[in-house]
Amino acid sequence: MNIDWSAWLPAGAAVAAAGVAVWQAVIARGQAATARTSADIAERQARAAEQQVALARQQFQAETEARDDADGPQFEVGPAVWHFSDEQYAQVPVKLLMGKHLGALVITTPGQPKVRGFVTKIGGGWDGMVTAITHTDLAPGATFDVVLMLEYEVVLPLNVLFEFECHEGGGGRRTWHRSYAAQVTEPPVEDVQDRIWRRLRS
Repeated sequence: MNIDWSAWLPAGAAVAAAGVAVWQAVIARGQAATARTSADIAERQARAAEQQVALARQQFQAETEARDDADGPQFEVGPAVWHFSDEQYAQVPVKLLMGKHLGALVITTPGQPKVRGFVTKIGGGWDGMVTAITHTDLAPGATFDVVLMLEYEVVLPLNVLFEFECHEGGGGRRTWHRSYAAQVTEPPVEDVQDRIWRRLRS
């Protein structure tokens, strides 16, 4: 039997072309999968790099804050001295022990219902009373007293809490916050009676 191969040639060519097309599709899918894998790897690497940058930034920020805090001031506050002169007062010594020169120091006693406010002197009454006082140009070793008028019927001992807002001097822009407490204690009864008696006689 004679086979007419000429009739089969187009079909064979079509089959071959289809096989090539399938092979190309397989290769294309493989290349696409490889590209997706590469993209996933690149994305993971990018995320890891971003996390490393964020961690480095956080570490740098923490180190900077630690250095700034170490440069900040340290104070010695108290002990408070009780006074009676028509009203009850507390005289509290403050000393700047160490740290940077301060251009300004703002002192407050927030949330202290037993403290009426800061006054300029013992026995000064309500004149000039303020809720915050400011001291300027303070170098380590500087000392000063703050005077508080207390509620008339306050019961001692009393812990007075102070908030210090410290502004760097010498053109610096840093600010530090410090908290301190000073206890106002009740003096001996004899001392209280003597002060009241001398006040009444004056």
